[in-house]
Amino acid sequence: MERADGTCTACGEPAGGGARCPSCGLPRAVPGRRVRFRRVLVADDSPFYLEGVAGLLRGRGLTGDVLTATDGAEAVETATRALVARRPVTLAVLDVMMPRLNGIQAATALRAVERGVGARPAPVLFLSSRPLGPSLKTVLGDLSPAYYLNKGADRPGALEGRLLGVLEAITAPGIRPD
Repeated sequence: MERADGTCTACGEPAGGGARCPSCGLPRAVPGRRVRFRRVLVADDSPFYLEGVAGLLRGRGLTGDVLTATDGAEAVETATRALVARRPVTLAVLDVMMPRLNGIQAATALRAVERGVGARPAPVLFLSSRPLGPSLKTVLGDLSPAYYLNKGADRPGALEGRLLGVLEAITAPGIRPD
């Protein structure tokens, strides 16, 4: 969760010394922990990020199944089909700004579907090139378990390492993803 300069891997704000980042709530990562998700949904309207994140997850062996969507409505449809087929998404990676439904609207709809079928809520990781603001912090709490990762438009090459760090933190043993 914490970079060498003391800032959070996910949001770039000062990480503090607690078990979670005081700004975005990301738990501390456990270095060297093997991260694996059964089925991941990646939704982004940018082919660069969509294929980049999906490729990273596949290439690093972090999941056996990646579902993709190019907008929020397609993400909800895809996740719903997976739930109905009893093959639920175990992580949703959603861009915040997408057409038809944005990532926040898509996650809200996903939570409603999960509640409707009695499914355990899958962690949602929001991706954005915008800084984490107070309204998005509220959304993270409302849609728990939900996390935030800044795409780092100023340092696009660093996204892979930050994403891996966030995924390690989300699956840290003993940390409830709330």
